[in-house]
Amino acid sequence: MELLQRALLTAFSTLTLFYVVVKLSLGYWKRRGILHAKPKFLWGNLKGVVGGKRHVQEALQTIYDTHKGQAPFVGCYALLKPFVMVLDLELVHNILVSDAGYFTSRGLYHNIQNEPLSGNLLQLDGHKWRTLHAKSVGVFTSSNLQKLMPRLLEVSKILGNRIGDQKLQKLNVSQLVDGYNVEVIAALAFGFKGDQAEFREMSRSYWNNFSLWRAYLALELPLLARLLQHTSYDELAANYFYNLVHAQLYQQRLRDRQPLQNFLQLYSAPDDALSDAQIAAQAFGFILAGLEPLNATLGFCLYELALQPELQDRARNEIHEVLQQYGGQLTADSLKQLKYTKQVLNGKYCNSLQDFKQFISFFIVETLRLHTPYPFLLRRATKEFELPKSVFVIARGNNLIIPVAAIHRDPSIYTDPLRFDPDRFEAAAVKSRPAMSFLPFGQGLRGCIAMQLAEQQLMVGLVALLQHHKYSPCADTQIPLQYDNRKLLLMPKVDILLSVECVDI
Repeated sequence: MELLQRALLTAFSTLTLFYVVVKLSLGYWKRRGILHAKPKFLWGNLKGVVGGKRHVQEALQTIYDTHKGQAPFVGCYALLKPFVMVLDLELVHNILVSDAGYFTSRGLYHNIQNEPLSGNLLQLDGHKWRTLHAKSVGVFTSSNLQKLMPRLLEVSKILGNRIGDQKLQKLNVSQLVDGYNVEVIAALAFGFKGDQAEFREMSRSYWNNFSLWRAYLALELPLLARLLQHTSYDELAANYFYNLVHAQLYQQRLRDRQPLQNFLQLYSAPDDALSDAQIAAQAFGFILAGLEPLNATLGFCLYELALQPELQDRARNEIHEVLQQYGGQLTADSLKQLKYTKQVLNGKYCNSLQDFKQFISFFIVETLRLHTPYPFLLRRATKEFELPKSVFVIARGNNLIIPVAAIHRDPSIYTDPLRFDPDRFEAAAVKSRPAMSFLPFGQGLRGCIAMQLAEQQLMVGLVALLQHHKYSPCADTQIPLQYDNRKLLLMPKVDILLSVECVDI
């Protein structure tokens, strides 16, 4: 009897302590006197997200729509973790650009000693990130990307050939664009040209051991996670990519004075070269940060164009008019001449691939707005920040979330925001919108360092896909399209299937 009483008392004490911890955690914003979204016990403001009943973007959109205009930011909770959701675009500019020195951290988990691939630019913070970023800036220059363009175009030809020349067929577009992007990353990031079946399999399986709860605890208690040797990625896949880079670097060093063909060469250049382990982490970063967003963007773009054939024909006609001047071949020179398919965001057309960062396809830009792959940006305040002309203070250590997809769907910024309309990015329309209203790649110090490469990869892929083929919905096309609630990124719930017809203009 006494033993039962002790057990009950222990259980009651444990539950009481748990309840107090939860209530204290979910009372953070109330104690600070900050406007906040009312949290649900234990779930914070993410009820339904963990179980896959709704996408995290839906939860963020609700908070944004409810509180926008009431304050520069609003407090919210990811489970028990308090976050600052930024609502004001001027404050977004402060955080990402003008006062970015206060917010150089993302707060993501990494463990370089036990998981070398986590030492990439996406995951690192602090001094390690600053050192690596300084060495990486010179890698992603326009001149280097121009030198790598022939290899990218070589891969894009495989994409067109893979579709074939059948008059009419049903095609899994999601698998098609995945094959293209995997081959681009294998070639440019890893310098790999062999049989890519294993590479493709590993690029899909590195999240096999992912657990949302373990990832959450690693973010909350990183010191404990490192002590317990927590790893984020599947060991088999991580070892594969790590060993592949080392093998490629070994082969590369046996060959002297070879032309530039991949990023391994740039990262291992004699001037301030990275270690082999660091290079492996950066190569893996191409898969971690780029593969799924690139797949989603190209897939969503073809889906939207299939629903609006007049826009699709408009792009294809221009592609053919330009390519006729170059023997029907997509080349670096022909790519420069595209007008409608390439649109400058600041109102000027580009005259050189060195200015490639200034333009992107009307279609790709609008796809990135409507189907923003990364629906939010994360930052952490590394020191206390007092908002200009305000009594509000963001405390040191506060985690911030910038709801990018919600901004992209704000009707006060984009009229009829759920409609796919590439002409939103006419030069005059772009100039009429406030700064920070379009952030698919982030901005400032911790913006995507490979943005120019991503734009180039998407641009070349879209041209190759549209050049000889026309896309339309089929009986198996999911309309309206739905997102996969189990993923943090905005990804299609099912593969995008379309009817594809070979055309000649």
